[in-house]
Amino acid sequence: MNLWPGWSTSAAPRRLLWAATAVVLLPWTIGEYLKTFHQPGIDDDWPRSLLMIDYLIIGSTLFGLSMVIACTFGCWIVAVMRGPRRDGDPFPGDRGRPPPDD
Repeated sequence: MNLWPGWSTSAAPRRLLWAATAVVLLPWTIGEYLKTFHQPGIDDDWPRSLLMIDYLIIGSTLFGLSMVIACTFGCWIVAVMRGPRRDGDPFPGDRGRPPPDD
């Protein structure tokens, strides 16, 4: 679905959606994996370690989402500066025929 035909390509929103999904899912997946190493009996200060991992996950997710939003604004600014796609005037002379000599 293209809201403004000619202003953006269909690849940009899909790539930004994939980037936002990766930015949210990857830190949480890695964080949950790292939390398995900090459990009672294995780590002496496990609540503090789990809280630190949570803070790192939240921070990296917010940072990544802010970078995706900044990239989105950059794509939008470039699209606005280029304007909609327009076809130029045809070249003088028909196709296959040389231009007239003046």
